Parts: sequence; C-alpha cells; structure tokens
Amino acid sequence: MVETWRGIYPITSFVLEALLRKRDAVPGVEMSAQECTLLTAVQFWAAAAHGTLLQHLRPQAAQNLAVAQQAFAALGAVRVVSLLRVAGTELNEHLGQSEAAIVDQLDERLSRTDDNVEDLIARYASEIERSASSAAAG
Repeated sequence: MVETWRGIYPITSFVLEALLRKRDAVPGVEMSAQECTLLTAVQFWAAAAHGTLLQHLRPQAAQNLAVAQQAFAALGAVRVVSLLRVAGTELNEHLGQSEAAIVDQLDERLSRTDDNVEDLIARYASEIERSASSAAAG
C-alpha cells in the first residue's frame, strides 16, 4: 500500500491565511469574485488535507460540493472537478450510502488525484495579483 501525504503545502496555507486576513481585516472591504473562488478552493482543500472534509461540507454537503466544484473548475483542476461531480451525484441520489461514507470515499480519492492543486492555487493567486496590479496601474 502506498502512503499518501496528508496536510497542506506552504503555498496553500499562505494563500488561505492571506485571504482570511483580507476578509476579516476591515469591515465593508469586499473580496473580489476571484478571491472568493480561491478562498472556497483553499478552504475545501485544507479541510480535505486535514481529514475534516465532512465537517467542512456540513450541513449542506451537496450544495457545498457544488460550490467547491465551481471553484476548482475556475482553477483548472479537472480531475478534482470530476471527483466532486461524482460525489455530488451520489449525495443527491442517496444510493444506500451514508453521507459520511460518500465523503470518506471522496476524501480518499482526492488524496490520490493527479491534479497538482497546490500549483493551480499558486497560479490562480498570481493571476488575481496581476489583475489587481493592472487595475491599480490603469
């Protein structure tokens, strides 16, 4: 059996902390749609990495999976999107498996995905930064 590494890489942790600081810093300062998308993805990815995905998704697991699916699609994580789509279908169709069992299976599959999510997070964060810099300069 192959051991899978669990935890988040420094880039994911850095981006998550930066976005949470921005969100919580000044009341009334809005995050951009891209920043909200990135925050959704990194919070989901951190929960999966820490084994707390079920708690992260509750109480509306199917709806929260759909939101995560959109966020990972924006990042370009096509394999993750596929895994989320399958899990969402399973949750919506109630095929004899508990919500916890479906999310556990998803968590296990995510740990083996071929998508380099950390790299995709870094690229998306860089795109946001470039867009903000261009807007400020223009």
